[in-house]
Amino acid sequence: MKNLVRYRAMESLCRQNAVFRPLESWRLLAEAEKWHHKAQDALERDNAPPNAALARTEAPGNAGDASRSLAG
Repeated sequence: MKNLVRYRAMESLCRQNAVFRPLESWRLLAEAEKWHHKAQDALERDNAPPNAALARTEAPGNAGDASRSLAG
């Protein structure tokens, strides 16, 4: 939760700086978007059930299929 607050603050700061620095606004808005996505990911991790994170990292059957197709 601590990271979520930090990510939202960085997003807000980037958006505010973009208003006052029009020549750099494209870069600052892109950075704000990056912080926004980090916040969304953190929010999903915090709200996900414990087994959901494991299910996202392990795709049953896919790892073996990829190695077999490479081995040929």
